Amino acid sequence: MPEPFRAKPSPDRLPYVIAHRGISGKAPENTLAAFARACETPGIDMIELDVRLSKDEEVIVLHDRTLQRTSAGNGAARGYAVAEIKEFDAGSWFHPSFAEERIPTLRDALNFVDGRRWVNIELKSDFFHREQPLLLERKVLEVVDTTGMSHSVLFSSFDHGMVANVRRMRADAVTGVIYNIYRDFGRLPSKLAGRVGASVFVCARRELTVAMVRDARQHGIAVYVYTLNSTSNVNKMMELSIDGILSDNADDIVRHLGRIRQ
Repeated sequence: MPEPFRAKPSPDRLPYVIAHRGISGKAPENTLAAFARACETPGIDMIELDVRLSKDEEVIVLHDRTLQRTSAGNGAARGYAVAEIKEFDAGSWFHPSFAEERIPTLRDALNFVDGRRWVNIELKSDFFHREQPLLLERKVLEVVDTTGMSHSVLFSSFDHGMVANVRRMRADAVTGVIYNIYRDFGRLPSKLAGRVGASVFVCARRELTVAMVRDARQHGIAVYVYTLNSTSNVNKMMELSIDGILSDNADDIVRHLGRIRQ
């Protein structure tokens, strides 16, 4: 089991490298195949994944509200029981060699990772189907607790109310707010993270500003940036001394950072 997760890397080390939906540039996103590649690559610190609920209120690992982009299913995932969801091929869209991949539950994913990496659990909210208040948050916390991963996860969301709920339900949870430029424009990390007790500010590369980084530094907030898939983008963000790099090709980023270290 790795050491307990801390929002910021120690001052003497490079930024955390976070596999965005697993190594999703080389395996179907949010599948055990993508997570396996991340677990097998030395230097990757964390796996990021997305969660939402099935019809029978199981926590599944899926980015989109609907199934069709990343599986053979069709329509809203919330309309299917988890047993039905597991029947859908979730890999052939990426490459025929991944035809056996399925949409995992959060329990499947955490048991598979088994403490080999930290996990960033992004809670998804659905404009078209508003969940009962606290339902997804409670279900996610139950899975995290029963899999023994409570000290190895970061809980994050674009829905900052969900982040606040997680902190209210679990005072020692490490949480992060994801910046939405349409809703959060003009608000600094200390404002967005501070009002919900978060210690991590997550932002898209094109949205991050020097003022945001400066403000986060002044208030002890970690800054993670997505999705850095090229070395040139990594180099630019390194100049800002960010704390976490989310990448679809986290294995390539690890190798690049290794060359920087040398």
